[in-house]
Amino acid sequence: MKIRLEITGLNNDEVKERISRGAVNKTSRTKTKTIREIFIENIFSVFNYIIFSIILAIIYFYYRSGDHNLLLDSIGIVSIAFLNTFLAIFQEIKAKKALDKVNLLLKKEALVIRNGSEELIDQENIVEDDVIVIQRGDQAPVDGKVIYSNHLEIDESLLTGESLPVRKKEGSEILSGSFCVSGTGYMKAEKVGDNSYANSVTEMAKKYKFIITPLQRRIDFIVKMLFYVALFLILLEIFFDSKASLDNVEFIRKMATILISLVPQGLVLMTSVTFALGVYRISRIGAIIQKLNAIESFSNVKIVCMDKTGTLTQNKLSIENISYYSGVNETETKELLEEYVNLTSDKNATIRAMESIAGGDRLKVIDEIPFSSENKMSLLKVNDGGKERIFILGGFDIITERTDDEKKKEGEKIYSTNNLKLYRTLLFGEVKSEVKFENTKTFFESISVIPYCIISISDQARDDVMDAIKLFQNNGINFKILSGDAPFAIQAIADKIGWEVKDDEMITGGELEKLNEEEFKIAVNKNLIFARLKPEHKLEIIRCLRRQKIYTAMIGDGVNDLPAIKEADMGIAMEEGSQITKEIADIVLLKNKFSLLPEIFNEGNKIVNTVTSISKLFLTKNFIVIYSSLLSLIFALEFALTPRRIALINIFIIGLPSFIIALKNSNLIKPKKFLQELFSFVLISAFIIVVAGYAASYTAEKIFGISGVEKQMVILTAMIITSMANFYAVAIHKGDPNNRTYLLYGLLIISIYLFLAATRIDFIIINLLKTFYEITYLNGEYWLITISIGVISASILFTLQLVRKKLFDKFY
Repeated sequence: MKIRLEITGLNNDEVKERISRGAVNKTSRTKTKTIREIFIENIFSVFNYIIFSIILAIIYFYYRSGDHNLLLDSIGIVSIAFLNTFLAIFQEIKAKKALDKVNLLLKKEALVIRNGSEELIDQENIVEDDVIVIQRGDQAPVDGKVIYSNHLEIDESLLTGESLPVRKKEGSEILSGSFCVSGTGYMKAEKVGDNSYANSVTEMAKKYKFIITPLQRRIDFIVKMLFYVALFLILLEIFFDSKASLDNVEFIRKMATILISLVPQGLVLMTSVTFALGVYRISRIGAIIQKLNAIESFSNVKIVCMDKTGTLTQNKLSIENISYYSGVNETETKELLEEYVNLTSDKNATIRAMESIAGGDRLKVIDEIPFSSENKMSLLKVNDGGKERIFILGGFDIITERTDDEKKKEGEKIYSTNNLKLYRTLLFGEVKSEVKFENTKTFFESISVIPYCIISISDQARDDVMDAIKLFQNNGINFKILSGDAPFAIQAIADKIGWEVKDDEMITGGELEKLNEEEFKIAVNKNLIFARLKPEHKLEIIRCLRRQKIYTAMIGDGVNDLPAIKEADMGIAMEEGSQITKEIADIVLLKNKFSLLPEIFNEGNKIVNTVTSISKLFLTKNFIVIYSSLLSLIFALEFALTPRRIALINIFIIGLPSFIIALKNSNLIKPKKFLQELFSFVLISAFIIVVAGYAASYTAEKIFGISGVEKQMVILTAMIITSMANFYAVAIHKGDPNNRTYLLYGLLIISIYLFLAATRIDFIIINLLKTFYEITYLNGEYWLITISIGVISASILFTLQLVRKKLFDKFY
């Protein structure tokens, strides 16, 4: 953009003076959470508040009864909460550091005028009173006033919700967070750093949309379900348990056990840990994940919509050919085109492709209408030796409609003879109609054009784009191109990458406009290439797909893709895309690497698999408590669980196994029916584990007359031994390279427990652990029964889960 003579900007001394008094665009806010925010959010969570309330109630009954078991129970509950919270904080900080590191690669720069020349600087180095150049696709980094406008149009939808662009004249205010959709201009920075509008609205500055993914909805369902189940069990115990009394310590401990077991704090926190691990892994390979659930979101996508220019292609444009109309002076036309390229303030990829021919000083600019996605053309009003002329440059198929019939036929002949459908084609000409030069719909509809030449521009498909398309095809994901280009130019690129699209699978924006709602829906579902689209066309296509409950992703790079990216369930931007598009997207692909998409997709599947596995472990514990509570209530059986033993179960059969699965899981086959898979697994496992415990207890009682604490230990031990098979059924998959690790890890866990339960070593730490977790020594005769029934039950559990899996896969 050429600098107006009267605009020189700040000099170096003025910049230093403003920096010295802190009038610089530094902000205390970060794109990711701060360490302090991570600690606060995890420590002061809803679940911790519930757990804290349970602890207070137990402490109250401890002071009332004087039973030290209640005091130790409260410490046991604290240990569960502390372990879960610590793991969540640790992994989230790890993910944050990886994100912060990779975010440094995504530079946010601004073009400013200093010392009379343009200078590209980091946005955080903007100072008060800096003159900032605003061009199409730029997001205002600070608040300020327009000091020069060349048909500058600003979209303020992120601030106000109003989707129509606002024309900005000199003196108009521009707020940070708004962005330029058309024209160019200069603005003077007034409010910088934390004082700017975007930074004063915390949530808007960090997030522009939040869409709950299918997995998160399922976890929410489980959380609500467990809440109602806990409420139901508590009411049953209060009204039907013969021992129900606030003076009965064992009843109070039983109530605390049920409540603490069915508060799904660990499940929610481990789900967050899994998301954080996914973000950490993807960040290390070169993608910026801007929303924690973005990776899992991508694995749910059913249709991917993609822009062509700069997304499917490299946006490395070059002039292939210039074809002249008959009766045109080729030398003069070329000179006019050279001057047009030199004088226009538009510096989009198409103009940059023609900069090699820019030159001349014959024409003087009077006025200009910059290119916009709406009109797909730009115009320049000039003084040519005292004569006013209007030149036009835009899409061939758009402008040729504004030529007379003879020239229209000639243009079509040039197009077909030279096979120009393989290229992006522009028409350069002169407006002959005498109409008022203004950027209005009436003006564009009324102009008549004398065509001079057709410019053919070629682009190159990205080398790795076929990897992404194969990924989509192999996973049953449909793929559509949404572009402002001509249909055959898009088809030519599709052919280059090996993606065959038939002629009847293409449609233009103009054709879409003529359809009613039902016809529009049919056209969206049927067609693969959508050409000559305006931004609102792309938006309506995405909305149509989402209304059909089709999980949709949009990949783009330009400001014309922004409405669609905002509307889509999943938005992906390229690193070289417009600044505002990168701000809005869920994921930014550094170095524009399409080859990252398969890795992100696989990581998403891995996340869903990991959360499914972790959920199986957590819900197995929940249903162990539910079954035990109901059996003790209905058949007056021993309720062997206590808050501290639940803490023990959390560590040995949930916490440690969950953590190794989150770290090591490499299974990429996502379950087809999450809830059906989950509950069919859990109901079987929990039932067998509980039956194993009571079977061992019954056998030991009949043979040895066992009772009291020893009877509870037999139940607990048989349950824990059987639960190892549950871990193996969750973690071990055919051909998984981590199977050996899981096997050894499970054996290590069970060995630690068996050592604690069987040892008589008099060592202070061992004694403290055994006392705290209510582990008492079992005599040898009890071990034979407990281990035998535990191993048999474990074998049954593992076998039944294999059968269940085969039947599930067959029928689902």
